[in-house]
Amino acid sequence: MKRAKNGDIILKEEFDGGLKYALYSNFSKYTDAFLELSDNAVGNRILGKTLRIDVLVSSRSLEIRNYGGYGMGLKDLNDFLKWGKIKERRQYDLGAYSQGGKSAMGYLGKSMLIITSALGETKQYRLEDDNLHDYKVKSYRVMTLPTESKDGYVRIEVRGIKRKIKEEELKKVLIDTYRPLIENKEIIINYNGEKLEVKPFPVETKIPKFSFTVKNALNNFNKVEGWIGYLGPRTGLKGGLRCYKLGRLICDREFFGHPDASYKQTLNFLFGEVYLNHVPVTTNKTDFDRDSNEYIETREKMNEIIKPFVDELLGREIQEPSDEEKERVKQAKDIIAELMKLRKKELKGTAGVRGISFGQKPPELIGKNLTPISNLTGRKNQPRTPPPPDAKGRRRRLKEFMSWDIRPMEEDLRSKVEENKNRKLLVINNLFSGYMAAKGNLLYLIETAAIQLAKPDSEEKITPEEYITDFDELYSFFCNNLEKAKENLKKKKSKN
Repeated sequence: MKRAKNGDIILKEEFDGGLKYALYSNFSKYTDAFLELSDNAVGNRILGKTLRIDVLVSSRSLEIRNYGGYGMGLKDLNDFLKWGKIKERRQYDLGAYSQGGKSAMGYLGKSMLIITSALGETKQYRLEDDNLHDYKVKSYRVMTLPTESKDGYVRIEVRGIKRKIKEEELKKVLIDTYRPLIENKEIIINYNGEKLEVKPFPVETKIPKFSFTVKNALNNFNKVEGWIGYLGPRTGLKGGLRCYKLGRLICDREFFGHPDASYKQTLNFLFGEVYLNHVPVTTNKTDFDRDSNEYIETREKMNEIIKPFVDELLGREIQEPSDEEKERVKQAKDIIAELMKLRKKELKGTAGVRGISFGQKPPELIGKNLTPISNLTGRKNQPRTPPPPDAKGRRRRLKEFMSWDIRPMEEDLRSKVEENKNRKLLVINNLFSGYMAAKGNLLYLIETAAIQLAKPDSEEKITPEEYITDFDELYSFFCNNLEKAKENLKKKKSKN
């Protein structure tokens, strides 16, 4: 506190180290903090050159290393330590106030290590802080070491991890956040040695995606680019447009002023990507600055672009299955469950023959008397080529579906099997032409189940001929024992 010559009191604002505590607490989840560190790595890339990012995570520490970018020299490292410093940013740098990465380290762990080298230099700088939660404003001793590589390099390590990091969740977040950059090979991300890859979006291929480019009136060099398409039914994705800045996902499920899927379910089919590189974002990069002139103009432009798609979806009807169809599927599920019990009973003790086994170890059948295949399947005639007397057979399991569902999907898909909370779910498509031709009758549903039950597991390798044989035998068994299964269910129901 000072006094001016005229007697006025002069107060000077200061930065106190205690502010670190507030900044450390500015995250709601570990993934948000982690993305602050990965954003720093991604923003270090050079135009036209692929940046490699290695993420190493254990229960005690995490590291993010980037190779082939600008790196960090001594001046960059000094600027990094200045909380709130507004500096000139490189082309891909999303940072704003020089606090996100440091705050993230304090949120995630207890101590940190930084090793950097600038592009074109043969010097490496090393800096450590063994107590991030000592909230004083600190001075750091920086070690200088020689290095042979002139590539830019940054390694940030956080130790004493305080948050539980879920490996699969973090991998998904990284892929989701930097998807365009991974697709375009602008960056490569390795997670504990595994290269992260993106899968195509499940959009309808029969309707071409609509691509667009719109220049911004505020600056002709700024433009909005992207594409719009339609999701297939029941993909598990949420509709709306995914909005990026510099290849980094900022927000998704955006309808730019139009009603979303909460207004009508068919709007969930609208999908696409929009690149808003010129629009400012919030400090934590969880949204765009929606009051900025850039966003307001963009919102108006995008509202016009997606209006025809929204109008079409508002007029679209979905052919949901009727109560009668749902009841028939339930009946088929119960019958298949009973048929599978009969199948197990028939096959017990004959594991390994023509593919289906029980237990953890397939029994050796060499030299043993085998029950004829015709007795197991209900066939009147023997197969054309019976198995040789010393056959061990393929190790196959008699699969089951814990749940069934019927719903509209892409019209050329008969059925599929989904994982639902580690349980198999058989999904039948009521829009498939075969389903509609058969009017979803009981025999069609049983055949559909047999098709999926006969399919090999992902690790199994069988020929198409072997699959057809397995399906024929299984479906033949179902048809031969259908009335028996119905009778068993009828008896059980009468007892209850």
